[in-house]
Amino acid sequence: MATTARQKVFARNERLYGAGDQNPYLLIIHRGRVKIHRSVESGHEQLIRVLEPGDFIGETAFIAGGEMDHYATTLEECEICVLHRDDVRRHLLKYPTITYKMLEAVSNRLGRTENMVNSLTGEDVEHRIAAYLVDLADEAGTTSVRLPISKKDLASYLGTTPESLSRKLAQFENAGWIQQEGHRRIIILDYSSLELA
Repeated sequence: MATTARQKVFARNERLYGAGDQNPYLLIIHRGRVKIHRSVESGHEQLIRVLEPGDFIGETAFIAGGEMDHYATTLEECEICVLHRDDVRRHLLKYPTITYKMLEAVSNRLGRTENMVNSLTGEDVEHRIAAYLVDLADEAGTTSVRLPISKKDLASYLGTTPESLSRKLAQFENAGWIQQEGHRRIIILDYSSLELA
């Protein structure tokens, strides 16, 4: 498949595709980060997920076909491997272990999306923010974490406004649960209280 792949560099804030587009390509991120988002009725952007090196985009192009229902935009300069749908299909038929790995990745994404939907519909903003910080610390294996996206994007992802996010983080800080350093660094001082929030 390497012979049919093309490496392309995309600038920061460059749209890879949009809702309504036909996308015949599978995109594999080699360097940088890409956000997947939708436009909601209010005109705001709803962040769905952030993809990092090793993640792929556009799998629906050869799984289901049809138009894309979301947008993919780079968060920073990205180097992306671009493969046409037909080449990917041939390769997946030849190497079923890769097919299994892709299904596993898609299944994991679906599970995370279902968890987020449950969180958005059943938990208040304070709990969603606290749970996100706990998950971030667990993934990083440390209580000093850096937000991987801007606070504006994080607010969108958590289904709240940037103002509400800032207020809640300030409340957490005043309660002695966290300490904020700069725009994105957060030190968790009281992990147990965040877990119980």
